Amino acid sequence: MKTGLPFITHLLLGTLLLAASLSGCATIDQKIDLSYSPIDRAFGRQSESIVVARANSAPAVRNSRGEWIVGALNNVHGVHKADLLADRNQGEWVTDALLLELKHAGFNATYKDPLPVGATLGIQLSDITSFMNVNRDLFNTEVKQELKFTVDIFQNGSRVKTFAVASRTSQTVALIASADENAKIMLQALQDAMQQVMSEVHAQTQKK
Repeated sequence: MKTGLPFITHLLLGTLLLAASLSGCATIDQKIDLSYSPIDRAFGRQSESIVVARANSAPAVRNSRGEWIVGALNNVHGVHKADLLADRNQGEWVTDALLLELKHAGFNATYKDPLPVGATLGIQLSDITSFMNVNRDLFNTEVKQELKFTVDIFQNGSRVKTFAVASRTSQTVALIASADENAKIMLQALQDAMQQVMSEVHAQTQKK
């Protein structure tokens, strides 16, 4: 009995220290890289010029240091403890990803805001909403990312297609999700969204 007590005591102390450590980490902001890389897909090769614009969406939020808040770090009960931060906002992130995808498909893609009247081929993004919630407990982290926006496709100055894009990701990570892991989940959500956009762009351009 006497030999068991020190072991139990150390086990309990270790558990308490682990809990304290995780609780402390949950109060520290995490900075992530909002990057994007296109994925090869069978959309054919294009050579047309296309203009991309972004209409006003819900204002992106910054902290007191001017960093963009793109998500929340919460405890197991969903109570906010710290922020996920990036060096650019979600609207810029989505727009730049679309420009990269269009160029990857061969388009001569440029950004102009507002969309020029009478543009031969244009895309307008609006209502961009993107946010990640990271809920931590002692042993796991549940990561949920939601990305939504609206796309209008224009040909010769006329709107020919309007559609909504939505991409949701939910993943459970052992212990604490790193900045790289959270950035990868956001990237996967955006790549899925771009798949939806580029499929519609290809369909519309094939109708010409």
